[in-house]
This record gives sequence, structure tokens and C-alpha cells, in this order.
Amino acid sequence: MSEQTIVALSTPVGRSAIAVVRMSGEDSIKIAGRFFHPMPDKPNFVRVGKLQTEHFAEQAMCVYFVAPHSYTGENTVEFYCHGGISVPQAVIQACLDNGARMATNGEFSKRAFVNGKQNLTNAEGIIEMIDAETVSGVKAGVNLLNNKLGELTVKLQDKLTDMISRTEVALDYPEEDLELPTAQSLRGEIAELHGEISQLLGTVSAGRIVKYGINVAIAGRPNVGKSSLLNAFLGSDRAIVSSVEGTTRDTLNESIAYKDTKFNFVDTAGIRNARDEIEKEGIRRTNLAIADADVVLFVTDRKDDFLQCDKKIIKVYNKGDVNDYSDVSDGIVVSARTGQNVELLKQTVYDAFRMGEINNSDLILTNQRHIDCLKTASELLKNAEEDAQNGTLDCVASTLHDAWQVLGEITGTQANEDIIDRIYSKFCLGK
Repeated sequence: MSEQTIVALSTPVGRSAIAVVRMSGEDSIKIAGRFFHPMPDKPNFVRVGKLQTEHFAEQAMCVYFVAPHSYTGENTVEFYCHGGISVPQAVIQACLDNGARMATNGEFSKRAFVNGKQNLTNAEGIIEMIDAETVSGVKAGVNLLNNKLGELTVKLQDKLTDMISRTEVALDYPEEDLELPTAQSLRGEIAELHGEISQLLGTVSAGRIVKYGINVAIAGRPNVGKSSLLNAFLGSDRAIVSSVEGTTRDTLNESIAYKDTKFNFVDTAGIRNARDEIEKEGIRRTNLAIADADVVLFVTDRKDDFLQCDKKIIKVYNKGDVNDYSDVSDGIVVSARTGQNVELLKQTVYDAFRMGEINNSDLILTNQRHIDCLKTASELLKNAEEDAQNGTLDCVASTLHDAWQVLGEITGTQANEDIIDRIYSKFCLGK
């Protein structure tokens, strides 16, 4: 338990009905009793009382938690006072005047980690929930907070521990009459473990979509209604629409929330032989947007029109209110002007990535640090398979041990102080 008692505002700064001031440390309950009366009779129960600050007495509520039964694992006190700026600051100052110090960003959560109340994946789950812009992003954060990745990592490490211990026994006591593993016999176990990690890494693409959304490029020839379609998606006149060809000379980025995910639309310049340097640059940016897209909405008003690229393409026949597309079967007929089938097009994009299945998945990788650790572990296990194939048992043991350590970085059992500090620095003050 830390000797210093820390304090910070745990709610946003500014006008509000209520503010929460949190204090944690061995002396937090004793410090609170110096200026809040009457203190609660027992832990975990809120009590209304007078909180004496330097300039005024505030009517507030107080609750305390006794170690280790608190968020941080330390003695913790929370005050619920009036919001705004001056009142919470006066409460914080009362804590400081009586022996506390200001907390740093994420210090409460870092103490929870140090005291065994959470691991690094729990902490990163909290960050992802706070930063999430969609329900699917929140669900991914909840999975981390609930330790699903942490539990899986421990299981993988347990399997490695078993293989390492048996391998080291075989190396240290080859003369004993024991059923000892050989490099060849370990190969199947390593391959199975490698397959589990590869399967998890297979969720990376889905995880990026869950976290950041689906990148949708709106492409096609000039004057087919690309900007009109963007406006129809947004429900506002965001893009300039004109009958003059080449109105859009640059990419235009806008996002919307659809169901439980996010669509990141990019309206692009019309594709044709450029007539000047500006248009040439616009078409270059169109090609970059297509390359970066998860799906391309190829907008056209002609049945013989097509787009060549290696991306998922949904052909969109625009101007369905004035053109006859009765014999069209290779795309969706819409009218950006009237809104015909615009909702159907959104649903088609959503279904193309099976978002319903993604949201029901138990575990999806959304954190780049976790991805990097698992990729390194995967590469090490691949090397261990090759070592086993070659019959070098000592190399197998060393490589398996390296993989065990890399997996430990995910939960924090093997993470260095820089990684831990970097993660907790992303938290708000007071968290």
C-alpha cells in the first residue's frame, strides 16, 4: 500500500449538478474525518454531513471503503459535493491542507494494478470504453474489462509452462527412466498453441472496424450523384452539389453512427481523364481513398459502367427516380434526391461485414499493443515449431520461454515500468 494519500476530481471540470472528489491512501479516512462531520458509521455507506473548507461549509455526502475492498485496494474516500469549479476545488484544497497530495493522471487505476485489483487488459478495457464512439466499441472494451483476454492469456501461458517444464526436465535429466518429451513429440503441442493464437489474430480486421468503423469510399464518374448520396447518408447538405462536372476536387470525410457501428464516408472526385493539375491531384486522392477503404460504393447512372479495384465493391445505381433500372441485377438502385433505398444501402454495407456476428463474439482484438504482443508470440511459436522439426530441444525450450514472457506483457506480469506508465498516463485525472 502506498504511504502517500492522493486526491483528485473524478468528474469533468465545469458546470454540473454533482462533482465527485476521490481520495485514496492509508490516511484517507483519517484525513476526511478532520473536515467532514459526521463521518459515516461504517464503510460502504453514504452519509450526508458538513464539509468544512477554508471559506465555507459545504453540505455534501461522504462514503469510505476500507482496504483491500476498494477500487484501488487502499483505504478510499469519495465526496459527493455540488458541481461547478469553485466548490470541488475547495473540497480538494481541504484534502491537500490536511495531508493529501494531487494525484497524477491514472494514478488511482495504477494503484489498483499495483495492489492486484486489475491487470493491464482490465485497465485498457476501461480506456476503450471511455473512448468508444459506438456500442460495438463499448462491448469490446467491456470484454477487456471483464478480463476475457487476460484469462485466455493465462491459459496460453499455463500450456507453455507445462511444455517448458517437461522440456527442461528432459534436458537436465536425460538419463532418468522417465517418459520425457522429444522435440518431435512437442511439435504437435506447439502447433496447436500456435493455431489458437493465429485464430485470435484473425479477429484483427473485425476489431479495427469495431473500434474505428467501416471506411466507405464513394467513387464513380463525375456527375453521377456521389456528393448527393453523401448528403443523403448524413441527412444534411454537407457536400456542394452542382450540375457542373468536376465540382468535387478533393476528398470530403464525414461519419455517422448506424446501429451499433460507425460508417466513415469519403466523398471523392469524379474519375476521368484529368483536365488540369488540380483535378489530377483530386483523382490521385480518390485512388488513395479507394485503397484505404473497406468497401467502395461505386455510384453510376449507366448499366455498362464498372470499376476495377481489389476492394469489396457495392454497385449503386443512382437517380432511380428518373432512370429505368428495371433489368438491373448487379447492384442497388437508389435515389439520393428522394432518399429511395438509402436505408437499404446502409444495411447492405452493415451486412457486408457481418457486424451482428462481430458484436456477439466473445473476444475481438482492438488494442494495438495486444496485437503486437500476440504477433511476436506467434512468430516465436513458429520458430519453436521449426526447432522441434530439427530436433533441437534446447532451442525449443528457450523459444517457448521467450513466448511465455511476451504473453506476460499483455496482462502486465512481465511488462516493464515504461509500458505500465504509458498505459495509465492515458487515463483522465481522477481515474
